Amino acid sequence: MGRPQLPIWNEFVTTVPADADKRSPDVACLHCRALVCNARPASLLSHASRCSEMPDHIRLRVGRSDRPPKTMVSPLELQNAKAGQINNQNQSQTEGEEEVEMEMEMETTTTTTTTPMPTERRPVLGKRTRIVTSTTGPTSNTLEHVLTSIRDVMDKSLEVKREELQLRKEELEFQKEALTIKLEDRRQAREEERRDRREQREADRQERLELARIENEKNLAFLKAVMESSAQRQ
Repeated sequence: MGRPQLPIWNEFVTTVPADADKRSPDVACLHCRALVCNARPASLLSHASRCSEMPDHIRLRVGRSDRPPKTMVSPLELQNAKAGQINNQNQSQTEGEEEVEMEMEMETTTTTTTTPMPTERRPVLGKRTRIVTSTTGPTSNTLEHVLTSIRDVMDKSLEVKREELQLRKEELEFQKEALTIKLEDRRQAREEERRDRREQREADRQERLELARIENEKNLAFLKAVMESSAQRQ
């Protein structure tokens, strides 16, 4: 590199070294184990300012000794810091697209005589632009609307469940009544059958008694006739 290594590098370990095709190495933070691709001092300082595992005294030390002045940051370092957020597999293609886009923007701003159109401000040194959202207004109204919709859906679901339970209860009551009627019919049928059998047995007994009485009367009449004939012969 031609310059002494800055102390910020001591807080990272190299995972993928630099070579002819890869100008900057990939490193991992010794404190949170986060990976920093295409590491440069600016991107390392940016990670150190966000690292929750790095002690405060180390963050202050490397911030005082390693923060480069803005006048010393070269366009190449800025480009590498931007490219550090891009995937290693499509690094070359993405860098070429960004360079072409920057050249086209510069040509447009120099050749246009009218008021230049506002362009999107790109994040510098790997920092992502912070989107400030209000916690009130449309967001809260949308959240309230979503909660109301969820509450309505839950109420409807509970109402459907209650109706299903009521229908099930009525069905069970109907089945219970039907079973009770069926059992009562069976009981009455058995009682009628037993009564019919008793009546039939009684009728059979009376018939047998009547037949026996008739038979006895016949026997008595025969004996009487025999006795009378015997008396007449004597």
